[in-house]
Amino acid sequence: MTQAQLLEIFNGLPPDKQQLVLDFIDFLISRSKVDLQKKECLADHLLMMPNVGLDEDFARGEL
Repeated sequence: MTQAQLLEIFNGLPPDKQQLVLDFIDFLISRSKVDLQKKECLADHLLMMPNVGLDEDFARGEL
């Protein structure tokens, strides 16, 4: 998901839901051990996280 896609989804939300998203982002930042600088974009930081729960993680081996 790109920043443009995130913004499109965010802008499609009603104002009260947008505020909930922003409050949640503030909560995540407050709990983060990463020192985010004001110039950094949170979306870029989140998109750099490694993918977890890939399909092959859930593949069943032969019994």
